[in-house]
Amino acid sequence: MNGLFLSDLHLFSRRSVGQRHWDQSKDLITSASSIVLGGDMFDFRWSQLGNLQVTLDAASDWLEKAIALNPTASWSYLLGNHDSHPQMQLMLLALGRRYPNFFWSPTHLRIGRNVFLHGDVVDGMRTVGGLDQYRACFHDAEPRGRAGNFLYSAAVRARLHSVVPRLLHTRRQTCRRLVQYLESCETDLMTDVSHIYFGHTHIPMSGYQFDRFSFYNAGSGIRHSPFTPAAFEVT
Repeated sequence: MNGLFLSDLHLFSRRSVGQRHWDQSKDLITSASSIVLGGDMFDFRWSQLGNLQVTLDAASDWLEKAIALNPTASWSYLLGNHDSHPQMQLMLLALGRRYPNFFWSPTHLRIGRNVFLHGDVVDGMRTVGGLDQYRACFHDAEPRGRAGNFLYSAAVRARLHSVVPRLLHTRRQTCRRLVQYLESCETDLMTDVSHIYFGHTHIPMSGYQFDRFSFYNAGSGIRHSPFTPAAFEVT
C-alpha cells in the first residue's frame, strides 16, 4: 500500500496557489491508502476570507470534500504554526467524531517506519517557552490587515520568501533539530524508523540523508515555490 504526504498549501492566503497543486495531485490522492496533511494546509494569519469563523468554516468544508475524494483511505492531520489555533483544534475534534478514518495530532505521527511532523519545532526550539509559545504567536484574533499583506506580497514577488528560509534552515541543521525533538517526544518512537517527513521550511527534500534517516519535504503552496507531494510506504 502507498501513502502520500502534503503540507504547507497555505490555503486562503492571497499568495497561495495551493489549491492548484491540490487539484493537480488528485490522481495520487484518490489512489493512496493513507494521506497525511502535514500542517499549514490553511493559513489563518493571512486569510483573505474575512474573520476567523468564516475561515474555520471554509477549512472544515475543504477537509470534508478532501475526505470524500478517497473515503476508504486513512486521513491524518498534523498541526502547523499557521493552523494550530485552538478553534481549529476543536474543529478537528468534531471532524474526527464524524469520520472514523480521520485522525489528527498537534505534534507528530508514526506510520510503519515513517514519522511525520510539521517541522516548526526548528523555530520553536529558538523560542522561550518552546513550540507552544512559538505557535501562540500565530493565534491572532483576526487575520492580518492590508498593510501586512502588501509587505508580504512584495517579499514574495521579490522571491525573498525562498531565500530567507534557506539561510535560516540549512538542511543539516534542520534535520539535526528534528531528530533531537522526535527522540525527546516519547519512548521508542524512533525505534526502527528510517524516514522522516516534515514541512514548515518550504524547502523540498527527497531522500536527504542525515544520521540513519532519510528526510522528505513536499515544499510549499506559496506562489513561486516548488511543490511535490512525497510518497511513503504503508506497511
